[in-house]
Amino acid sequence: MTRSSITGGVLALAVFLGGRALVGQSGPGGPPYTPAQSMAMIRTEPGFRLELVASEPDVQSPVAMDIDEDGRFWVVEMPGYPLDVSPTGRVKVLEDTDGDGRIDKSTLFADNLRLPSGVMRYKKGILVTSPPDLIYFEDVNGDGKADTREVVLTGFAKTNPQHAVNHPVYGLDNWIYLAHSGGSEPVIYRELFGDKGTDLRFAAMPDGKALDAKGRGVRLKPDEHKVEGLSSRTQYGNAFDVYGHFFAHNNSIHQRHEVIAARYLERNPQLLLPSAMAEISDHGNNNIMPITHGARFDLLTEAGQFTSACALTVYSGGAFPDGFEGTTFIAEPVHNLVHRDVLTPKGSTFVASRARDDMEFLAAQDSWFRPVNFYIGPDGALYVIDYYRPYIEHPEWASSDLQKSPEVLSTGKDRGRIYRVVATTGPGATRTTTRPKLGSATDAQLVEALGSPNVWWRRTAQRLLVHGKRRDAVPALVALAARRPSAIARLHALWTLEGLERLEVPQVVQAMKDPDPGVRENAIMLSERWLPQAVVSDALLAMTRDDNARVRFQLLATLGSIDTPASQGAQEQLLLAGIEDEWVQVAALSASSDRAIAYFDRALQPGSALAALESPGRAKFFDRLGGVLAARGKSDELAKAIGAVTDPQAPAGDWWRASLLEGMARGLSGTGDRRKLAGSHGVLLTLATGDQARVRRAAVMLLGVSNVEPGAAATAAATQAARAAADRSMPADTRVDAITLLALIDAPAHQPQFEAVIAPNEPEAVQIAGVTALGRIPGAGTPAFLLAKWPALSSNVRTTAATVILARREGSIAMLDALQQGTVKRWMLNFGHTRSLIMHRDEGIRARARTVLEEAPEARAARLARYSAALGGRGDAAQGAGVYTKYCAMCHQIDGKVGVEMGPDLSTVRHQPMPVLLANILEPNRSIAQHYETYSVERTPGDPLVGLIGDQSPTSVTFRQGPGVTTTVRRSDIKVMTVVPQSIMPESFAEQITPDDMAHLLAFLTSTPRTAAR
Repeated sequence: MTRSSITGGVLALAVFLGGRALVGQSGPGGPPYTPAQSMAMIRTEPGFRLELVASEPDVQSPVAMDIDEDGRFWVVEMPGYPLDVSPTGRVKVLEDTDGDGRIDKSTLFADNLRLPSGVMRYKKGILVTSPPDLIYFEDVNGDGKADTREVVLTGFAKTNPQHAVNHPVYGLDNWIYLAHSGGSEPVIYRELFGDKGTDLRFAAMPDGKALDAKGRGVRLKPDEHKVEGLSSRTQYGNAFDVYGHFFAHNNSIHQRHEVIAARYLERNPQLLLPSAMAEISDHGNNNIMPITHGARFDLLTEAGQFTSACALTVYSGGAFPDGFEGTTFIAEPVHNLVHRDVLTPKGSTFVASRARDDMEFLAAQDSWFRPVNFYIGPDGALYVIDYYRPYIEHPEWASSDLQKSPEVLSTGKDRGRIYRVVATTGPGATRTTTRPKLGSATDAQLVEALGSPNVWWRRTAQRLLVHGKRRDAVPALVALAARRPSAIARLHALWTLEGLERLEVPQVVQAMKDPDPGVRENAIMLSERWLPQAVVSDALLAMTRDDNARVRFQLLATLGSIDTPASQGAQEQLLLAGIEDEWVQVAALSASSDRAIAYFDRALQPGSALAALESPGRAKFFDRLGGVLAARGKSDELAKAIGAVTDPQAPAGDWWRASLLEGMARGLSGTGDRRKLAGSHGVLLTLATGDQARVRRAAVMLLGVSNVEPGAAATAAATQAARAAADRSMPADTRVDAITLLALIDAPAHQPQFEAVIAPNEPEAVQIAGVTALGRIPGAGTPAFLLAKWPALSSNVRTTAATVILARREGSIAMLDALQQGTVKRWMLNFGHTRSLIMHRDEGIRARARTVLEEAPEARAARLARYSAALGGRGDAAQGAGVYTKYCAMCHQIDGKVGVEMGPDLSTVRHQPMPVLLANILEPNRSIAQHYETYSVERTPGDPLVGLIGDQSPTSVTFRQGPGVTTTVRRSDIKVMTVVPQSIMPESFAEQITPDDMAHLLAFLTSTPRTAAR
């Protein structure tokens, strides 16, 4: 390596560490730029151009907008972001009075708002989200300013504005949808954003029914005082396609589809579904292509990877070229770009694919360009809201220099722009800037607008008809629903009639036969009001052979509310036809928990198609059946299920037997009740010592969550298991199962055997089983034994040993002794281990742990300096693949395929500057990535658990506790859930890897393509 390359590496690191606050800020020839200068630095896909609509001083710090029936822009401004929680927020009305397409009039409509985040035109005013409230404003006297300020719904968390309630949207079904994820758990800014909110209530009905919507989106009908939780959650923004399918996202997962609605899942609270959302991207959440000059990427940000996805919008403007209808736009403000995907149907859901592999739809070289929201206007253009600031990441998750200099975070609050993206070919090339006048439209004109190719016209017309209660339009709506100018027109006519309470059964039955599958799908939903009527149920039953997968899925979900033999037969037919689709299984089991036992009975009958052929879908279905049966907790049903596993007359195959038992184990684990299988332990012990490997492993798993009763059966099983555990000629998996079973039956009695297998000449899996078994033996002996063995343990065995040692107070003390003596190195402990010491309940242990484990600033600086040579570009990517496999794959994946999904996917760090990547590797605890926070959970009943919070459904939360280890817990069983403010990656990682290996690792992580690790 040459002197120049070494110097360059050191300089780059010094710039990163010492001058972070300068990167991406103004300077000679740098931002902030004028609107014209900034526009010149923005690149769009060919066939489009950017036009300026509004800029400062007319608009400042804009975050959301709506365009009303007369073409006026209602714009929410949030100058207080990120830390000013005083009521500095505003709503302005912007107007283009001369028709040139540029705003020339700005009027302050409402102010004194706390971090407002969304706006929607409603009746004669607007709805604004301003946590903790959803507020209605109206100008009564016509002076252009709000006279009425009425809280509609209250109780939302006053949390970090990136996670607060936002983005009200008028849905096809006449509900108003609010983007909501339940907030985030702050570590640093608890005083400002630690409020967790309350149950939601209508302010006009303080004693009315409240809604617990934590972790879920929300929909409401204010006039009817109806509010409901969704089955999904979303962060900043939400979207519908033309048929009402709901799409969501969070900052790092840029597209999700809410596949099944909450009203169906609530029929079966025993269905422990990790999530009601499908992650539909086929390219992960990475591989985006920024072109920013002088970009600043903070510690949360992986360059080239979604970290701030927001403003999801499904295009339905009718003014873009062929192929753009139904595509999705996603803002990524940290990377200064707009991403575009193409949606393709896939069974019950969709697949989202990159529209282009060579560029983003829109990307800026200007590092202050911050697209945060979109809107499809009456002209069919895509309106882009540019917050225009140097910093967009919240300091809760930013580096310490920003946290120490909060005043710089508001730089640019007096700026902001709104652009429109217009097509230069196709219908949009001849668009008009004439302002719409739907506010004075006749009923006939509004009905005609329901057939517009532009969603703004359709949605606005429907809203005006429904909220205006314009029932004189009913005859025209009935006629529109019956004739066939377009499927979209018929669809909106039906839902408008529903909103006016004038929809009738014959219209719905006719729509079930519509040639368009989207209309048929919606007709099924519209029919749910009249399910008891024979004419409706008969029409639904006639649709079981529909040729569209989503129509069949919706039919299955709806039929779950009809409990008749004919409906049950149709449901089974639909299930069997689509059983390889996991969402079809969910829809079938959502009908009620009774359906699980009914399906199980059917599966055991001779010739049943459910168990006749092994397939991934059928195995998963038996797993789900077992989970529901266990969650129901009926002893006779559980005994029947276990009896079927041992019944020689039952369908052949160990695949469904193992899946059933595994599902039962998960179901019992989720409820925390270990007493449900007390009468079946004899049978399970026989299975747990049998020759069928899959069934044996599943039986041991089930015994592990139900405990083993002492007695003759347990003694006999222990004798057999002891022989198998000691027999080195046996397969490793057989010995692992035997050791695990011995620990469940009587761990102290077999302690010598467990200790004997913890030796280098034993298979690693057997050693891990022995260590785990020792963890069931109380006292100080186990920690002392494992620490004595420590130097001879492999990394995987050592990780398990540390977990066992730290599970008890005396073990924590022994581990701290070993750390101080140097027999255990700090880097040998993973995130969970250091967390358990630093956050220990014993104050003495906690204080001592912080002294032992926290690193002095001088040592940190020396470590960073030690690795500066790794930045010189001398690494070899092929050797780096081996370094990745050895050190990183245990917690990280690449492209979702290589490694274990515990920490963030590393697939796109090839776009990240090496100084940024190196500092993030060496100092992971400077910030905690959202959705990689760890929670400590106390539950009733059940043992405490610690894990990363995963997906949530209306009835359950899933926690990731280790590689391949998850636990799904019913919400009703969660007593306390507390965030743990530690990074999942140990800060001592640097001690494990040499500078040469670091150079190779950096070369591998930033190379293209990265295939060597596969």
